[in-house]
Amino acid sequence: MLPTPEEKHKIQEATICNPYLPLGSAEQFFMMLSSISELPARLKLWIFKLDYENMEKIDSITCVSKVDFEELSHNIAKIEVDCKESWGHLKAIAKHDGPTQIKLNFRHWLV
Repeated sequence: MLPTPEEKHKIQEATICNPYLPLGSAEQFFMMLSSISELPARLKLWIFKLDYENMEKIDSITCVSKVDFEELSHNIAKIEVDCKESWGHLKAIAKHDGPTQIKLNFRHWLV
């Protein structure tokens, strides 16, 4: 659940109106989330990474057991679609973080 621009604006207004009243933990969390550039793209890349790792495990298990080629074909097609979408998310993140930081993060994911 990501904060909407309206929610962020309301929290900022409340902070300005009551500077000595600390924000609650939920509001602090919302403000922290809203400060992360390209958060939806980052979360989608993270999900892709986790899904990909799980698919690798499933496919390795499938190799030693009876193969359901229809399911395998579906899984490969899903990975291809997710991979293409992930490159788009990665480009959006690179606009904010710069290509050097992305390369360092990407290398970390490959390990």
